[in-house]
This record gives sequence, structure tokens and C-alpha cells, in this order.
Amino acid sequence: MSSQFADGVVPNPQFALLNYFFPGFSMLTTALQTYLGIDLNFYIPLLVALFGLNFAWGYISNSAWSWIDAYLMSSFRVRTDDETYNMLMLWISRQAFSQNSRRFLVNTDLYSRNSYIWGAGQDDSDDEDGEEDAAVDMLGPKQTLHYTPSFGSHLFWYKGWPMLFERIQNNQQLNFQSASEREELSVSCFGRNPSLLKDLIVEARQLYLKKDERKTLIYRSASGSYGGEPYWQRSMSRPNRPFSTVILSEKMKQDLIDDAADYLNPATRRWYANRGIPYRRGYLLYGPPGTGKSSLSLALAGYFRMKIYIVSLSSINATEEGLTSLFSNLPTRCLVLLEDIDTAGLTHTREEPDAAATPSPPPIPSSPNAPPGQTPGAGGRLSLSGLLNILDGVASQEGRLLIMTTNHIEKLDKALIRPGRVDMMVPFSLADRTMTQAIFRAIYAPFESEITSDEVALKPKSKKGAAASKRVEPDEAAKERWAKQHAEISQRIEALSLEFSAKIPEFEFSPAEIQGLLLRHKRSPEDVIAAAEAWVIQTRKDKKEKE
Repeated sequence: MSSQFADGVVPNPQFALLNYFFPGFSMLTTALQTYLGIDLNFYIPLLVALFGLNFAWGYISNSAWSWIDAYLMSSFRVRTDDETYNMLMLWISRQAFSQNSRRFLVNTDLYSRNSYIWGAGQDDSDDEDGEEDAAVDMLGPKQTLHYTPSFGSHLFWYKGWPMLFERIQNNQQLNFQSASEREELSVSCFGRNPSLLKDLIVEARQLYLKKDERKTLIYRSASGSYGGEPYWQRSMSRPNRPFSTVILSEKMKQDLIDDAADYLNPATRRWYANRGIPYRRGYLLYGPPGTGKSSLSLALAGYFRMKIYIVSLSSINATEEGLTSLFSNLPTRCLVLLEDIDTAGLTHTREEPDAAATPSPPPIPSSPNAPPGQTPGAGGRLSLSGLLNILDGVASQEGRLLIMTTNHIEKLDKALIRPGRVDMMVPFSLADRTMTQAIFRAIYAPFESEITSDEVALKPKSKKGAAASKRVEPDEAAKERWAKQHAEISQRIEALSLEFSAKIPEFEFSPAEIQGLLLRHKRSPEDVIAAAEAWVIQTRKDKKEKE
């Protein structure tokens, strides 16, 4: 100890305290002063002062920013369980600050963040077609990369005004939620007028709707987190299907369009309200499988630009409480599709006298984690009376088109299809000769949008020999050649359709079965005619084996 004093290294009481919290600190200071001549007695007060200033600055700046945010800024937040999240994220991904951000997330699907909204029809890659992409398509499916800012705050400009975008990950939510389910978005602007934020939301919504303006959006029910109420989640989007592709009599299609158009007219809604009539409309599509019932529903929704909400009566959400919650959350103008209602176990429940004597199945044992007194499925099975109350009861939703499909109309309870619940019945049958010809023409008829030899010849080449990225409009001579070629092909296809339909027996095969045969030879109508008779024999044989 005396040797240390002799060398001039005097212990400092503050070193003893620091050595207590940071073991080995005294040895470090001794070594620095002995070998480098650095006296920490001079620097420690400075470090303490800097630490205090940093702490004070953090406290003052946070307090000042909180005051500015509360009184001088406007903001909005978006939860992940709302479709507005999809709208805002699509808009954000198209902005320059998102593309140039040094901290970003990369997604092939903007909506893959959680289980609330299924990969929501991210069909950007399907919206673009071109011959230059043919080689890419052969190698694998195209997946567009989307760049979005990472978690934290990001400054950007909108209409010449500074805005702040925040992507927040709230880790204080319930533990059963995934990390992506705890995500929130926030956009703020300087100023007390929120009109600029509302303009941004409207612009994002318009971009989102424009992306799907030629598509039919399909929604399905999903179970809520941790036993919560079911909700609608976007399932997919399909290109609008033209009514001309639906194999059904033209009169029946036109009657259905006229009836739906009259119902959806705003004046009709007022007419119903003035007379105290429930504003609802229901259609029943019935016929054998594969005859086009679902296709007609898709075409009808696309024609009137409505969303389709598919209800499966065999899902776990098909309880009276679950369906009541789902139907109460339907938008005012939509199409509700109940597919294969004859398979839902609701057939003739009011007409069979022995139904009451039939013993009910034993209840499913409750799980250990279920709340006391609650048995899954006990009392939750949907009854016919419950379904009828949901469809047209006192608390039922108005303004929607209801379409029910069935393969066996004779199995349905009469109460389910009485007038008032079903306003129009549309029968579907197996293919007759006229239907067979129509399917043949639909498969092989030429379309102007398809590539022809004239279009390829007219397409300019770049200096490197690659096809140019933009399509060049054909000249008048090419249009005349196309019109002449189209007329010749149409006449040929019409003659071949008569020959093909003569080889397919009437009212024996569904349109889906015939279309499946045609798709095997979609580029050679002569080959499908040659294979038709053998296909009929083989299909009959397969059906007999399944019986």
C-alpha cells in the first residue's frame, strides 16, 4: 500500500464507490495513471455532467414533443384487423420515401402480416400480361416485391406538407396474439386541421379500389382470436366473369339481370320503405353438380360490382350466434352466397314427424381450458328456425342479395324456399346440344386480345433483338386481315361445334365435365372431336364404378 502512495497514486473515495458498482475500476484507473499518465479525477466530473445533460435533454425533448403532438399536430391510427390497413399499406408502398428508406421490410404479399385478413388477393402479378414475360412465367410464378418502411418513425412529404409515418409494434398486448397482430400504423401532420390526413386516406382508398375495379372480391368467415366472434376476412379476388361465359338460356340470364337491377335501384329501396316491405331479395339456383351455379353467382356479382360473402353452413362458425354476428356485419350492398344448402343438415327438419324421436348425438366433452359450464357445440348447432330468423327475421340485414345453391331441391324444407325468402328460382340442367355447342365456341372462339401471327410480326425489335416492352397498335391493313381471319375461324368453329355436339349425348354430362374434355385439347378442336366418343364411353364406365 505504501509503494502505491510513493508512486503518487492516491486512492479517491469516489473511486471506491465506483469500484463497488464496477469491480475492477480501481485497477483500471491505477493502470491508466501509472502507464499513460491519465488522471480520471479530471474526466469523471465531465462524464457525469455529460450524462446529466443527456438525461435532461431526453426528458425535456420528450416532454416538448409530447406537448407538440398533443396540441400542434393531427394524427390517425389504423389497426391491423381493419381493411383500412391494406389500403394504407398499398399507398405507402407506392410512395418514394418508402422506396428510398434505408430501413425497410420486404414482402411478396403486403397483407401477409396477420391472420385477420388472408393474403387478400394480392394479384398484382396477374394484372400484367406481355410476351416479354413468357420466359419468366415458364420458369416460375411472378412475385412482386413490395418495400415498406420498417418499425419506427419516417418523415415524408404529402402535398408540400411534412408528414410523419409511424409503424408501431405494441408488445404490451395479450400474449396469444402474434407479433404481426400487435402492429399499428399512425400518420401525423403538423397543424390542427385534419383535412390533409383525410385527403390521404381517401387517396389511399381510391388507389386500393382502383386496383380491384375489374375484380370480384370474395370474403369468407373466420374465427375470432381466442374464441371471439367470427368476422369476415377477404379470401381472394377473381377477374369479373362476363355473363356471356355462363352456360344458361339467354332469357333466364336476362330475367335474372333485370330482376337484380330493379332491386338494386335506389328508387326501389325507397319504394320498399314507403310500403313497409322488408328490402331483401333471394334467389335459389338448383341443379346437378357442375352445371354452373357458382359461376352464375360470380358473374352476377361482377356485373353489378358487388362483393361476395360466402357462408359455409358446415363450418365451425355456423352457429346461430356466429351467423347472427356475421350477417349483422354485412355491408348494405353485397351478395351473400349459401352454397350446397342441402348438405347442411337442415333438410325437412319441420316436416319429418320422427325428427323429435331421433336421439340427439352426445355432447362433445369440453376441453380443460374451456370456461366453466361451457361445452363446445352444446346448443351451438344451427337449427332451421335459427337460420330462417337470420335470413329474414326481425333483426335480419336488409339491402343484400341472397343466393342459395343446391344439388337436390327436393331435399330442402319448404319453409326455406317459400316466397318471400326465395323470390326467383333458376334451374340448371345437364348439357343439351345447344349448351354443348356454346361451350365448344367459348373454348375455341378467337379473341382479339390473344396473340396472332400478325401481332407478333408487327411488334418492333430493339437493337439487341429483344421484343420491345410496349405493344404497338396494328395498322389498318392488319386490322382488316384480323377481321377476315376472325370471320373464317368463327365459321370453322361453328361447323366443328355442330360435329362435336352430335357426339355428346344430351342431358347426360354436366357442362363442367364437357369443359374438362375440351381443355385437354384446347388448341386443337379436331383432336377433341376425334376423342369425344372414347371419352363418352370411359366417363360412363367411371360413373358406373363409383355407384
